[in-house]
Amino acid sequence: AEATARLLDPRGDAALVHRWVTQPRGRFWGMGDQSVEEVAQTYEYVASLPAHDAYLVHVDDRPCALVQLYDPAQDPLGEVVEVREGDLGLHLFVGPEAVGVAGLDRTETAMVAAMRLAFARVGVRRVVAEPDERNVAMLRRMAQAGADIGERIRVHDKDARYVVLDREAFERAEARVLAASVARV
Repeated sequence: AEATARLLDPRGDAALVHRWVTQPRGRFWGMGDQSVEEVAQTYEYVASLPAHDAYLVHVDDRPCALVQLYDPAQDPLGEVVEVREGDLGLHLFVGPEAVGVAGLDRTETAMVAAMRLAFARVGVRRVVAEPDERNVAMLRRMAQAGADIGERIRVHDKDARYVVLDREAFERAEARVLAASVARV
């Protein structure tokens, strides 16, 4: 499977993102009651932030994941954990299209693409995240990508887990994921 990423188009991609985040599986994203227009406005705001970018990951030309990369020192996460030089924050939503036809699962490919996107930034040593502690699927995916699932933290009104993925752990996990996907072909 081949993955690409591009900047999210707040208006052009709003209907797709809205469809994703308003499904039951999108409950942890916190936008379930937003209209398409509100989703567009949210991502126009994100696009206006100098320390925050949103991307759409495509696998085999199919949109599969929404990735937000941000400076954790400029985010509520930075208020509850120690941010180190080289840290990059990540929010990741794996869309329903990641599970493809005939049971082909693009989730791992989308995860690897999101992490590659993050680590491609100059100076990034660690990717940090704070998924909702009830989001067992995302915590499992992050662990499979090599992340350390750390302590429970409170970010705004969310009980989360502090997740840290360093470059070396990701590279080891990436090699395992790619070897496993080749073996399944």
